[in-house]
Amino acid sequence: MKYFMKFSLLAILVLFITSGLAFSEDTLEAQDIPELHMLIFQGDVFISGQTAKTSSLDGLNLEAKINGTVIGSVSIAQHLTGRYSGLEVGPASSLEGGEIEFWIGDQVAFEKEIYGPLTTSGSYCPGCTWTLPISRVLNLHFSAIPQATPTPTPDKAEPSFLTGSLIFGSILEAPSGYSSITAYSGNELVGTGQISGNSFSITIDPGDVTYVGKPIVFKIANYFSKTTYSFLPDDFQTEYKLFFPEYIAPTPVPVIPTPTPTMVPTAIPTPTPTMEPTRTATPVAEPTATFTATPTPTPIVVSSSAMDDSIIEDSSGGCNSRGGGPASVGLILLSLAPVYLLNRKRKNI
Repeated sequence: MKYFMKFSLLAILVLFITSGLAFSEDTLEAQDIPELHMLIFQGDVFISGQTAKTSSLDGLNLEAKINGTVIGSVSIAQHLTGRYSGLEVGPASSLEGGEIEFWIGDQVAFEKEIYGPLTTSGSYCPGCTWTLPISRVLNLHFSAIPQATPTPTPDKAEPSFLTGSLIFGSILEAPSGYSSITAYSGNELVGTGQISGNSFSITIDPGDVTYVGKPIVFKIANYFSKTTYSFLPDDFQTEYKLFFPEYIAPTPVPVIPTPTPTMVPTAIPTPTPTMEPTRTATPVAEPTATFTATPTPTPIVVSSSAMDDSIIEDSSGGCNSRGGGPASVGLILLSLAPVYLLNRKRKNI
């Protein structure tokens, strides 16, 4: 009995150990490192004929293609001008061993690369280990700056026409004083129409097919409709109902009359008289009187005989006569009278 018990315990122990080893082996297989069949490229970009890398391609998108299929892309000059980095190509197992082309817009680089590990001679190595991504440095040369890809013009869409009735809350007509209705796609005006009582009509014309299926909302008196319309080109609908929330009339604001300003006459400034400068009299120097001494006349002694002869000559009208007649002779005699008297006085003495 004891032998049987020991054998049973040993069998259970062997079974437990065997199952544990099998579980550990499965666990290890599940935890194997997955292979990442990827290439990571970096390098400078050049325009053909230039020896220095160019900044004219900064911001453009660089794509890696195999047989026209894009398998990686990156923007140029994310970190340095004229250089790309972090261009991840793959994984794409069906394209392994294919030739990678590098495109910027409509321009393709002269350089090409093999997608996969390489042998020492540079050819594809299909049996080589490829566990982790392979990093490669590759400078790219382009023949010209790529042309911008033209944006396709969407096709024109024919306008649609709607007519029907309006409901504002529980009132079956539009608010008084409003006669127009507008349609919007987002914030863009795409249609205008008319209101008459509780009826409306509107033409919706957004312009192109990009609006097909987009919701259109309607607006009256700053109220947007609860009902929307999905745009359909060349659509014509009658008896279309538009529901709006209840309209609340704005509170009238009393108008305060503006007082008429009183015209105040503009004062005319009184001209300030210009004061003339006071004239100061300029003193004029009075001339100093100069006294000239009058010479004392020297008495002339005339002899009586000479006097008599003079009187006789004067009376005879000789050469001293001025021809003035009796008046001239009288003046001469009068002027000689003092001399005569003086002479007579001296003789008496």
